[in-house]
Amino acid sequence: MNIKSSWDTTPDMFKESQKHKCSSEGTSIDASEQIIEALEDKTAPLFNNNLLHGAMVNMMGGCPPEIRRSVIDNATQHGEADDNALYGLAVFDLYSENLCPIGAVFTNPIVNGFKDIVFGQGGLYFNRSKLEQLPLLVTDDIHLAFKTAYPIYAPYSDSKINVYTLKALMKAHPDLCVIAPLHQQDDIQRRYTDLDVKMAFIPEPPNLAMPQDELDNMIQVEISKANVAEWGKIIPLENTTTSKATLYPIQALPPLLQDAAQAIAEYVQAPIAMTAQCVIGAISHIAQSHVNAPHQFNTLGEPCSLFLLTEGQSGSRKSTSKGLADKAIMEHEREAYEQYKGAMQQWKAQQAGLPKADREAFLAENLPPTDPSTMFSDGTLEAIAGLLIDGTLRNASISSDEAGQFFGGHTMKGDTRTQALGSYTKLFDDGSIQRTRSKSNLNGSGRAYDVRLTFNLQGQHEVLSDALKDDVLREQGFLPRFILTVPENLAGTRLQCAEFEQKNANLDYRLIAYWERCRMLLDPCPMVLVDGQKVDQRRVIHLSDEACKINLAFYNDCEIEQAKGGKYEHIQPFASRASQLARRLATVFAFFQGESEISAQTMQGACDIIRHSLGEWLRYAEIESKKESDAQRLLNWLVKKCIDQCTDKIQYSTMQTSCPRPMSKNKQLLEATAQQLEDTNHIRIDALIKKRLVELNPILLGKVSKRLNDT
Repeated sequence: MNIKSSWDTTPDMFKESQKHKCSSEGTSIDASEQIIEALEDKTAPLFNNNLLHGAMVNMMGGCPPEIRRSVIDNATQHGEADDNALYGLAVFDLYSENLCPIGAVFTNPIVNGFKDIVFGQGGLYFNRSKLEQLPLLVTDDIHLAFKTAYPIYAPYSDSKINVYTLKALMKAHPDLCVIAPLHQQDDIQRRYTDLDVKMAFIPEPPNLAMPQDELDNMIQVEISKANVAEWGKIIPLENTTTSKATLYPIQALPPLLQDAAQAIAEYVQAPIAMTAQCVIGAISHIAQSHVNAPHQFNTLGEPCSLFLLTEGQSGSRKSTSKGLADKAIMEHEREAYEQYKGAMQQWKAQQAGLPKADREAFLAENLPPTDPSTMFSDGTLEAIAGLLIDGTLRNASISSDEAGQFFGGHTMKGDTRTQALGSYTKLFDDGSIQRTRSKSNLNGSGRAYDVRLTFNLQGQHEVLSDALKDDVLREQGFLPRFILTVPENLAGTRLQCAEFEQKNANLDYRLIAYWERCRMLLDPCPMVLVDGQKVDQRRVIHLSDEACKINLAFYNDCEIEQAKGGKYEHIQPFASRASQLARRLATVFAFFQGESEISAQTMQGACDIIRHSLGEWLRYAEIESKKESDAQRLLNWLVKKCIDQCTDKIQYSTMQTSCPRPMSKNKQLLEATAQQLEDTNHIRIDALIKKRLVELNPILLGKVSKRLNDT
C-alpha cells in the first residue's frame, strides 16, 4: 500500500479546496496542495471506541504543523484553550461518488470532546491501491470500513449511502458490492430494491477482537456467494448431435385407452407419453391375471405382464396421472380389503374363548383370511416372493412414482442385486420364482409357478440416469425388458384459467368409460370360458394371420438394425426383445378390447410403441457413448487454465491462440462455441478498453479462488 509521508507535496485534494467552508465555524483551508492522505494501509490496529480519533493517533498528527496553524486560528473555539492542541490535528480526505477528493476532515485525537472540522463533503475511501485486485465494497458500517483490507467506500457521518450515491459509485467502478452485517439485510435490500447491484451480508458485524484476516475471509466467502448468484443457474450443455425425442405414438393405443390417456393429460396437464404409460400399466396389471401372450414354442403361451419405465422431473404430475389411471383398480382393492378386514375380525371372533384343543381344531380346519392387496408401491422382492411362494398372491404389480425407492433400495444394492435381477427376469419370462433358504429357515424356501408381476415405475432423471446406464442392469437383461419413455417437460406452459378450474375429471365421459371397462375386467371371470378352460386358467390370445405378418416384419427389421453400422448396433439387448414386448403389449390391448385374437391394427399399434421405446433407449446410449462436444472441450480447457494460473479470468486472445483444435484454427467456430458457453452461464466475456476477458463462473472452479493479496 502506498502511504504518503508528511513531506510528500503531491496534492491529494482538489486545487481550490480553500473555497469550501467549515460546516460549523466558517474556517477556510490554506495551502491545500500539501494536505496528505491520512489513513491508508494501517487499518488493522486502528479500532477503538472513538474510531476516527483512534485512527489518527497512529498517523502521527496527519499533516505538517504549518498547515495546522494556517487552517485554525484559535483552537479554544473547539473546546481546548491550549494552543498546543493544534499540533495534534490530523486530516483525512472526503471523496465524491466518482471517487475524486472533494473535501477534508480535521480532528484532534488527543483532546476529548474535540469537534471535527469538516471542509467540503463526501465519504471515506480506503485502500485504493488494491482496487485493481479486489472489488470495491460500499458500506454504511464505519467499523467495517476501518477494519478490512478491501478497498471500501463509507459515509463519514452517521448518514447512510443513498441510492443516488450508489448509482454514481456503480458507474465509477463496475466491480462493486454492497456489504453489510446480516441483521441489516432486509433494510439494505429494500433500500436498493430497484438497483441491479451485488449484495453480500456477513454473519456478524466486526468487533474489537476480530482479526483483520478473519473479517476479510468472512467477506470473501459472502462475495463469492453473491458472484455465483449473479451469474445465474448453469444450464447443462446439450448434446446437439443426439437424436431428439420422438413424439409418443398415442394413436397406437386402442380408442378407449387413447381417449383416457388424452383426458388425463388434459386435466392433469401432464405429457401424453406419461399418461399413456400409466393406462398401459393399469391394464397390464388387470390382463396378466386372465390371459397369456402367444409364444412360438409354447402352446400355453407366456406371461403378458409388462415392465414400464417413465422418466419425469419433479412436479411433472406423475402421481396425479397414475392416480387417475389406477382409480378403478384402487377402488376394487379398497373394497376387497374392507371385506378382508371383516372376515379377519369374524375369524378371530370365532376362535375367541375356545378351549385350547378346540382352538387347534378350528385353526386346522379354518385358515385365516389372506390380504387381497395386489398393487405395491414399495414392495421388496423378499416380501413379494414370500407371498407368491406361500400362495397368498398370484398376480402383483410394483407401481410407484418414486423409482428411486426401487433402484436405490436394499434389494438393488450390493450382494443381493444379482439374485434379485435373476428373480425378476425369471418372473417376467415364465412366471415362476424360487427361493432357497438355509436348513434353519426352511419355511422360507419354496417355488411358485404361474405367477405374474407387472412393473410400472416413474422417476426423475437424477434418479434414473445412473440406473439406465448401469452395465449390470443392461447386460443381465433386466432393463431391456422395460418399455421406456422420456416425455418432454411441460413446466412453464401449464397455464390455467377460470374455465379450466371448473372442469371435473370425474364427469368426463372418456374417463367414465375407461373406468367402467376396467371394473368389468376386474371381475374374477371377465371372459367367456372356452372348451376345457378352468375359471382360474389363463387363455392365450393368438395372433391373426395379418398380425403374424406384421410381427414377423417388425422382428426382421429390428434384427437387421442390430448389425454393425445399424441403428440398434449399440442397444442389441433391447432390440432383440422388441418383438416379444410387442406381442405382450398387443395381447394386453386385445384383452382390453375384448378381441378373440390379436388383430393387425392392434399388433401394428404395439409395434409402434415398442419402436418408440427403442428410440428412447437409443438416446441414452448416444448420450453415453458420444464424444466430448466442442463446448465441453473448450470449457474443460478454460477450467484447467484458470486453475493453473490461480485466476478466474483469462484474455480472449489467449483462448483464441491456445484453446483446443479445431477452435483455435477456426475463428467462427470459436465465437459460436464461446457464445454457447456464455448463453448457458458457464462463462462471460467482458470488454475492457481494447481487450476482451473471458471470466469463468466461480462455481466451476469448485470454490472461488482466493483473491485477496496475502502479501
